[in-house]
Amino acid sequence: MTVSRLPLALIFAASTLTGCASWLPSSFGGDDSDSTWVGEYKSQPEMGLTTLLSLKSDHSATTTYQYTNGDPSLKESGNWQAISDTQLQVKMTSHHGLNSERIYTFDPSKKQLSATEETVNGQKYHIGNDGLVLTKQD
Repeated sequence: MTVSRLPLALIFAASTLTGCASWLPSSFGGDDSDSTWVGEYKSQPEMGLTTLLSLKSDHSATTTYQYTNGDPSLKESGNWQAISDTQLQVKMTSHHGLNSERIYTFDPSKKQLSATEETVNGQKYHIGNDGLVLTKQD
């Protein structure tokens, strides 16, 4: 049995769709202001650990923890979104399946992201005495 596609197309055309995504016919990219965040960020080595954060234009994110003692690096993957002109939310899933979230504040004069706490599976933890500071790499 063949069904005409015209009625289905008319129903779809008359429908109003709602959700968190938007359709921008002139562009398939995200908000241009998001490009400010895209890049590679790196911490100073502290207590044998260097943290690298990679923010991609598709809003994917990778955090890599490099150890100076020769232990293998650990990687987490996730996503990011700007929550204001100066704040960024990064959500990750670790290799152990733990979900984490950090809210970074951006200092444009220093090209640095900083976070003072992290939420892991709903529990908040302070990140060291001075927090985590990541500098954007050129």
